[in-house]
Amino acid sequence: MKPMIGIASLLTVAAVAVTACSTDYPVLSTLAPVKVNFVATLLGANEVPAVTTTAAGVMNLVREDSVSILYTLSTTSATDSITMVHIHAGVAGANGPVMVWFFPTEASRAPGPGTGAAARVNGVVRVGRITRAGTAFVAPFTWDSLRVRLANASAYVNLHTRQNPGGEIRGQVIAAP
Repeated sequence: MKPMIGIASLLTVAAVAVTACSTDYPVLSTLAPVKVNFVATLLGANEVPAVTTTAAGVMNLVREDSVSILYTLSTTSATDSITMVHIHAGVAGANGPVMVWFFPTEASRAPGPGTGAAARVNGVVRVGRITRAGTAFVAPFTWDSLRVRLANASAYVNLHTRQNPGGEIRGQVIAAP
């Protein structure tokens, strides 16, 4: 003879399990990462000192979770070949050191400014992902310092060209509305 559990017993066990889960553990949806959007509007007027150019650009960044940031960089009216793109540490109106290289990658960059491979583009320049473990940050910067600087608007994107090796367009990274 097989033992049988009554329906009332099963319902009691289910009710206890649901009650225990709802009070002891967070709801699964609260564990889902909250995406945070940032944007940088790149203009020659934002360079220090300012640059007269018809070029403009935008970088959208999305912190997807605690270990990755997705980015898209687009430009319009690029006046010359792009030689470098990176994120710097620094507030608006001040120049600062490079934190992360986008183009060319730090590993492929030839010695000296402006000597890397150039690309003339009009539209999307680069789409990629910055990750805690997979991105080579320029010392002393780290994943954590990048996240802090993005959150407090103390980082900027800079795009350099052959015509303007010190930077043609620049934009402060701010929280997107």
